[in-house]
Amino acid sequence: MRVMWCALFILFISRLAAQTPLPLEEALQLAQPGNLQLRKQQQRQRQAELDAAIKRGQLWPSLDFSVMSSYTDKIAALEIPFSFPGVQIPRIELGGHDRTDLSLGVRQPIFTGFRLTTQVKLAETAQAAEAVRFEVLQQQTAFQVHALFYGAQNLKKERQIQQASLQRLHTQLAQVRNLFRQAQVLAYDTLQVFNQTLQIGMQMEQTQSDLRLLDLQLARLLNLPQVRSIGDLALPNLPSALLPLDSVKQAARQQRSELRGVNLAQRAAQLQRKLARGNYFPEIGAEARYHYAKPGINQFANEWMAYATLGVNLQWNLWRGQQDRNRIQAVQVEYERLQLEEEELQRTIAYEVEKSWENMKLAAQQNRLAERLLAQQQERYRIVTTQQREGQATTNDVVIAEFDLTQAELQVQRTLIQYYLAQTELQLAAGGLGAPKE
Repeated sequence: MRVMWCALFILFISRLAAQTPLPLEEALQLAQPGNLQLRKQQQRQRQAELDAAIKRGQLWPSLDFSVMSSYTDKIAALEIPFSFPGVQIPRIELGGHDRTDLSLGVRQPIFTGFRLTTQVKLAETAQAAEAVRFEVLQQQTAFQVHALFYGAQNLKKERQIQQASLQRLHTQLAQVRNLFRQAQVLAYDTLQVFNQTLQIGMQMEQTQSDLRLLDLQLARLLNLPQVRSIGDLALPNLPSALLPLDSVKQAARQQRSELRGVNLAQRAAQLQRKLARGNYFPEIGAEARYHYAKPGINQFANEWMAYATLGVNLQWNLWRGQQDRNRIQAVQVEYERLQLEEEELQRTIAYEVEKSWENMKLAAQQNRLAERLLAQQQERYRIVTTQQREGQATTNDVVIAEFDLTQAELQVQRTLIQYYLAQTELQLAAGGLGAPKE
């Protein structure tokens, strides 16, 4: 019984959480543990971290244990090549048919032409590059979350404006019907207003459907177990002035993760060149091994023996058909390509910053003009409705004035959303957009 009540309580809490609107801050916090792209990138970071640990482990001595057991059908023998009269010289056998060797060895690279240390630095550079890719993906995800919230806020405001327009049309429809009963207007007038209400109703249904699609997109982006509606977003008034464009460009050159990624790629190319040059040097390694074998060093005594060996190995590739030189040239070409990529990225960042800044500027100007237009349309609608009651304006004049008023209200809202969306794009272009820190 208690288990059933607990299950019902958990089901109730889950449904309540699914019905609670999702605020922006919570959505940004859910993006990192929920978004599948971010989670896959975290796995790549972990893999790069383990690769770097493997490379660092190669600098240390390695310890290994081995067991060898074999059987030989023939045995080596020592025979004296001369004989004495009347004396039989026995045939001396070395060892036996069975051979067993237990060994414990230690290997340590002494000099590898700086290849091992270079490989460690390459692995650490790859680890840092994966962290930079995570930052880029995190900022892109945060931008998608912001864009969905701004889109939902725009649709919600549009629906409120459409609802207010529908109320005005219902009031107008009631007035026109009264006038029609008094034979002061034609049936066409009531039909015109009623058609306008149907048009607004269709727009409201479309707006509601678009809101539902945005909720589904957010649930997919955050990998939510259940779809939650996008919460309301408070939009403050537009600032009187924008940030200076030069300061935003300077911040972008310092903060953009993509630039750090290109710099890490350039460092990796330099390390690859150093690694290729290391092939000109020899490799020197040492090995010490303890053996417990039968037979041991003394082949004449087929018995267990303990002994140790110590050796130094040198390997030097003197000529490989100019492979090393070609590798160095190939890495140099890659480094020069990355330099061009950095220059192109610098210009792209400057373009993205200036484009977003211009969009913000245009949206702010349009919003101020739209507010002025809205005030004029409100006054126009008031005048036309007054003139209609006095018999100086037709129903068509009122319908047109109401339609223009609704469009002006929508224009104010759309330009406001365009401004904040451009602001978010500017933050993304400047490298300052991301999930909030806990």
